[in-house]
Amino acid sequence: MNKILVTCYADPDLDGTASALAYAEFLNKTGRPAVAGVFGEPSVEAEYLLDRFKIKYPLKLSTTADFEQIVLTDASTLSGLDGNIDPKAVIEIIDHRKVNEAEKFFKAKVQIELVGAAATLVAERFFEKQISMSSNAAKALAGAVISNTLNFHGPVVSDRDRSVFDRLNQISALPENFAQEMFLAKSDLSGKKLFERMRSDLAGLEFAGQKIAIVQLEIVGAEGLLAGRGGEIVEILKKIKNEQELAFCFINIIDLEKFQNYFLAADDESEKLFEKVLCVVFKNHLAIRKELLMRKQIVSLIKKELER
Repeated sequence: MNKILVTCYADPDLDGTASALAYAEFLNKTGRPAVAGVFGEPSVEAEYLLDRFKIKYPLKLSTTADFEQIVLTDASTLSGLDGNIDPKAVIEIIDHRKVNEAEKFFKAKVQIELVGAAATLVAERFFEKQISMSSNAAKALAGAVISNTLNFHGPVVSDRDRSVFDRLNQISALPENFAQEMFLAKSDLSGKKLFERMRSDLAGLEFAGQKIAIVQLEIVGAEGLLAGRGGEIVEILKKIKNEQELAFCFINIIDLEKFQNYFLAADDESEKLFEKVLCVVFKNHLAIRKELLMRKQIVSLIKKELER
C-alpha cells in the first residue's frame, strides 16, 4: 500500500482521533495519498462524536507493515505508541506537548507548538493552504478543540484555539449544546466502566529511570463519584501500580462543571511526590486543587522534579 499512515497514540482520545482523520484528508487533498488508522479503540468521547455525526472510524490497525511512511498526530513520545510503529518510518509529527521525544524520530519533520489541541494545528494547515475541509473533518476537529480546552475553561487555551474553533464552527455548525452533550456522554462510569476507563485513560511515562502512570478522567459530577467509589479508585490505582511495576501512580479527576482537580494516589510515596510537585495536601487519600491543571502540565512538573 503506497499510502502514508496517519496515526496517534494507541487507544486515542478525541484530539488524536480527530487530528488523524482530518490530516489524512488534508494529505489526500494535497496529492499525497494517506489513510487514518489507530491501534486499540478510540476513547468514549471520540466514539460519541464519530457516532453522533456518522463519521467513518479510522482504520483499525494490527500492524504497520503495509506502510513505509507514518505521520503522528497528537503524539511525540515512544511511550503510548503501539510497538508496531518504527520511529524510523515516522516522517512527520504534529503535537502540542511540552514534554516530548521528538529527537527519537530523527527522520521526522516536527511541529510541536503549545496550543490547546493538536486539532488546532491540523486545522491551521487547511486554512493556511486554503484547502477545503469536509463538514465531518470540521466537526471532528471542532469537537477535539472543545475537549482539549475543556470548552475553553482549561489552563492551556490560546487565541489560536479560539480563532480556529470559530472558523471550524462556521463549517461544522455544531449544535449549541454539543459540549454539554459530549461531556455528559463521557461521565457515565457506572459498574465496570470505571475500571475500563481508568485503564484506557492511563498514560505511562519514565523519567530518571522511574516509571510513572497518570490516569486522567474529565467528568461531570466528580464529587459524587468520589463519595461513592473513592476507595475503589484507590484500589484500582494500587492494582495498576503493582501490575506495571511502577514507582508512582496517580489519578487526576477534572470536574467539568466546577473546573477543579481531584487527585488520588496509589500509596503514600505517590502522595508525597504529588504534594511536593503540585503544592497540595492529601487528606484521607484525596487532594483538591482549585486552579485547574491538565495531565500534560503535571507530567512536565513531575519530569522536572525527578530529573533534578
